[in-house]
Amino acid sequence: MRSRAISALPALLLALAWSGAARADDFRLGKLRVTERDDGLIVRASEPVALAALGSGRYWPPLVLDSRGRLHAGAAVVDATSGRVTRHAGVTLALPHGVSVTVRGQGYRIRRGKAGCTVRPAALGLGDGKTAAAALHDGNVKFVPSANGLVALASWLGWDTRDTRYTATAIDIERCRLRATPLGNPDLLVELNHSPGAGWWITGSIEQTLLRSRDGRHWRPVPLPQGLSSLVSSYAVDAREIWLAGIHDADLERDPLLVHSADGGRHWRNVPPGDPLLARLPVGWLEGQRRLPRP
Repeated sequence: MRSRAISALPALLLALAWSGAARADDFRLGKLRVTERDDGLIVRASEPVALAALGSGRYWPPLVLDSRGRLHAGAAVVDATSGRVTRHAGVTLALPHGVSVTVRGQGYRIRRGKAGCTVRPAALGLGDGKTAAAALHDGNVKFVPSANGLVALASWLGWDTRDTRYTATAIDIERCRLRATPLGNPDLLVELNHSPGAGWWITGSIEQTLLRSRDGRHWRPVPLPQGLSSLVSSYAVDAREIWLAGIHDADLERDPLLVHSADGGRHWRNVPPGDPLLARLPVGWLEGQRRLPRP
């Protein structure tokens, strides 16, 4: 039932793109204008790409930026400079680095080039309560690739939030080999991301958590500043430079609520409006770009 709903989404999202819902705000991704509304996002590309809001800061299809600022939204990839939209027929998610994920029956068909692998949800640490399509749609599993790897973050939800369990799985697509790392329940884990210079990281939003890994199997916590709150996203540029979207020693009326470290998390500082450091904000960081002060 859910897989049929996912396949019907393009018409629904196109209707959203042209509907008269109230506009909340605009921000830019590269040269593209993005309209943010209560019911979702619209990327104003050569053809509109619409994302429906699911609540808690999530959208369907999920919006992913690669390190060059290209936008990946479901089967669509948008060039942030030209606005050209490329659609990949027959896939559920067209991810960076040429990786695609397609819901197929009760599993995920993962491809990169000629290599392919089918993975069942249980192999990623998901329970039996949802279909593969529902788990992907609801954010219970996230896939984030690198140039030669892929990591999935799965959440198994218990009856109580304290019973929730997370598993990070490094996936070798060519050999169809999975190596799972149970993470337990360190926090409410809301984000999995990757950059070429830093590897993968996971953000937790209640206890203010940042976990990093180079191989997707071994994870280490990064010390975050005392007094940090409302952490919703982060971006690691390399081993030393880290950005956070949260509140720390900030003027809530005027600051973009961005926090920066240049030494791998030993020291942190708030980044106020007009700070020259904002010119270095990563183009591949959606939450950071949407928080940039607008002229």
